[in-house]
Amino acid sequence: MLSLNELLPGFQRPSHVLRVDNPAELLAIVKSRYNLVIATREVDEGLEKAVQELMHSSFRGIDTVLQQQEEWREAIAMLIGGETSANWIALEPLVKDVRLCCELFATITRAQTIRLSLKTVNHDACRKFHIDGYAYRLLCSYCGPGTEWTYNDNVRRKYLGEGENEDIIRDWSRIERIGTYDIAVLKGELPHQRTGKGIVHRSPPISLTGEKRLLLRIDYTS
Repeated sequence: MLSLNELLPGFQRPSHVLRVDNPAELLAIVKSRYNLVIATREVDEGLEKAVQELMHSSFRGIDTVLQQQEEWREAIAMLIGGETSANWIALEPLVKDVRLCCELFATITRAQTIRLSLKTVNHDACRKFHIDGYAYRLLCSYCGPGTEWTYNDNVRRKYLGEGENEDIIRDWSRIERIGTYDIAVLKGELPHQRTGKGIVHRSPPISLTGEKRLLLRIDYTS
């Protein structure tokens, strides 16, 4: 789905952001020109029902490290199912989708170990715009608004980590948001390898709206 900015007359798509229709094309993030690749998706009815089942259960979240050689579907099913009162069978579409994201991320990073986090969020987790201290991170918001990001030329990078959002952002009308269910891979910057090219982003502000998110985050750990 195109953003409002992309629908404006004269809009020029930034060279550092790529939107794709096939999640397999997220692999493009390894190219130096991109710091954000977003796979847009239509909402799958089975997945949507599984998400709602989880959101109305006792689930609070999981955060774990997975080894490449593990049977990820079984491990993910046990992790999610063990933290909730929801019907395991009803959760199967979500388990399959999380496994898909894990496999995609492992392919992109060639990682032997990944950190998987799936949590419900009802607060402004990362209020300030920032860059991640990871080479790559995968995000997918299954419920609630997705992560906000902005264009490279809309950022005063010298204020990252120090200034307020008003110092960092030049034009607030150029803030974009990853769609719910879309899969995004973000390029960050390792602390000892600052390149000035990591995508600047933040969690969407929801503390005053009463919204609740179900956020998948996968990090590269090796």
